[in-house]
Amino acid sequence: MTAVQERPEIVTQEVALKLEGVTVQFGGVRALDDVSMQAYPGEVTGLIGPNGAGKSTLLAVASGLQPPVKGEVFLEGARLTGRAPQAFAKARMARTFQSPQLVKDLDVRQHLVLAFRVRTGRSLLSDIKSAFGPKMTKDERERADLLLGSLGLSDVAHLGPAELPLGTRRLVGVAQCVGMDPKVLLLDEPTAGLNQRETDRFAELVTTLSRERGIATVLVEHDIDLVLSISARIFVLDFGKLIASGTPSEIRKNKAVQAAYIGSTEVGA
Repeated sequence: MTAVQERPEIVTQEVALKLEGVTVQFGGVRALDDVSMQAYPGEVTGLIGPNGAGKSTLLAVASGLQPPVKGEVFLEGARLTGRAPQAFAKARMARTFQSPQLVKDLDVRQHLVLAFRVRTGRSLLSDIKSAFGPKMTKDERERADLLLGSLGLSDVAHLGPAELPLGTRRLVGVAQCVGMDPKVLLLDEPTAGLNQRETDRFAELVTTLSRERGIATVLVEHDIDLVLSISARIFVLDFGKLIASGTPSEIRKNKAVQAAYIGSTEVGA
């Protein structure tokens, strides 16, 4: 089990990601109801809740994949509500998905080169076709190898997705996001299916990346101990409503959060 350690909150006045009064309706079902959330540079912000609480839907809104019926999305003060996902990416928003979105014909290094090129606005299809070694520039290769080295992935640079274990594929997905030089990074259940050693490695990586690169990271996870151990602040959803927000210590003691997670007298106990 991941050790629960209170992280000091980083004092900053700058909000990287701001969601205001977000409401999402699917037919007669209100998936999100007037939800507001903020994420700050250099911090990990946790987003937790039971299954069906609306966590992934909120990430979809934050990344432009799901327009809200009401509410606003701001990235560093710029309003992005209603714009295409490409506009969110151009504004330096990156996200992972519950299943790693990797291209079977590209090796790990080529995935990073693809991320570099997408960041510059080149078309995805042409990038996939041109990312192979013969057309990779020396600068691109050096940049990719430098990033792979910093993430401990140098040994798998030449391997394709099918040759990698799940934990490593998830790390490659994060590496791709980092290659896009994001201001905001959204992680959707990144440790699902990982063992404890892989989870601990992932937690250390995400914390270091956020702090050293000034990335505002939003972490959606069912591993409550993990969220409590690395988040500066946490938001809790239940049935599409925000029921609590605060520091890890405040969330552990919150009665509404305890009620949402039946079976524990203290969250993370």
